[in-house]
Parts: sequence; structure tokens; C-alpha cells
Amino acid sequence: MTAPPIERLVRRLSECPDDFLAPPAIGGRGVVSVAAVVGDTLRAAGSELPGDWVARLSPDQADTSSENWIRACLVSCWLVTDDALRPLVPGAELLHFLSDDLHRMAALVRAEVMVSDPDRREELARILLRSIGVPPGGETDEQAADRLATLDSASRLRVEQEARQAEERAREVRAALERKRAEEAAARASRE
Repeated sequence: MTAPPIERLVRRLSECPDDFLAPPAIGGRGVVSVAAVVGDTLRAAGSELPGDWVARLSPDQADTSSENWIRACLVSCWLVTDDALRPLVPGAELLHFLSDDLHRMAALVRAEVMVSDPDRREELARILLRSIGVPPGGETDEQAADRLATLDSASRLRVEQEARQAEERAREVRAALERKRAEEAAARASRE
């Protein structure tokens, strides 16, 4: 089976209902039972939600990062229930995607941005397809990998950090050159 074109998945993410962005039930707050949504999505794929996942998706408390990952799981469930994508995502692969690739992306990107920002929508769709080993419809594996590399949040963050470090090094070199020029000027002035 082939995957749908990336444009279809990006459009689907842009149409994500507000219910999938509502606060997850964590402890005594929130409204969405993420474990129930993920469980329903897995049942539609012919699998069941493992017991340890219920606790992961419905914790008594969660830090900001964990809560964002839980919210990103909701967004991902919306994505994988696309009619053209559903048969391509077996339950075990969905759990693997949620626990690995999505977890890494959620550490860098807020769940609502995965819906509101066009590049992050495309990145999420491409990461899911890469996770299940299927390129988007109309693309080769190489094209898909190349496009994902241009969108990758982790790579973008790394490049931004490297650019900041390079700018800091350049600032330090300029400051050292200024000090050296000042010292040389002072030495010339004292000889005259």
C-alpha cells in the first residue's frame, strides 16, 4: 500500500478539532482521557492499549514536557485516523512512533504548534510516515528523507545553537583583537 500525499496529511492536521487540543486529564484537571483516545485508535488498528500505557497517558501529575507529549499523542491519533493512512499504521508501530519519534519531537515542539504551523504539520506527518517505513505518495524514499531533513526541529535547533556559538566565538575574537590593538597603541605611545 502507498501512503497518501503529504499535502493530504498536512491538510488533515490543519483541520484538527479543538477537542484534540483540549487539556488532557492529568490528576484532577483536564478534560480529555488520552488513554481512551489512544486505546480507541489502537482498537481500530486491531490492537489493545497495554496497561502500562494507561498510566503513562493518564498520570496523576506531569511536568510540562510530559504533558506536551501527552497532548501530542492526541494530535497524532487525529492524524493516523485518516482513512488513507489508517490501514498503514499497525498498533505496535503506532505505539513505537508515540514513544520514540513523537516523544523526541514533543520535547522541542508544543502540541498546538504541530497543528498551527505549516512546517511542523509537515514534519509530524513525515516523521510518522518515516516511522512506519512508507514515503509520502508521489515521493521516493530519498525525496522524503531530504525534505524531512530540511524540516527537522532537532536539526534546526542544533544549527541555531551552532550559529550562536560561532557568533560568540567571533565576538570573543573581535574583543581580543581590540584589546591587542589597544595594547599596541599604548606601547607605541609610551615609546614616543
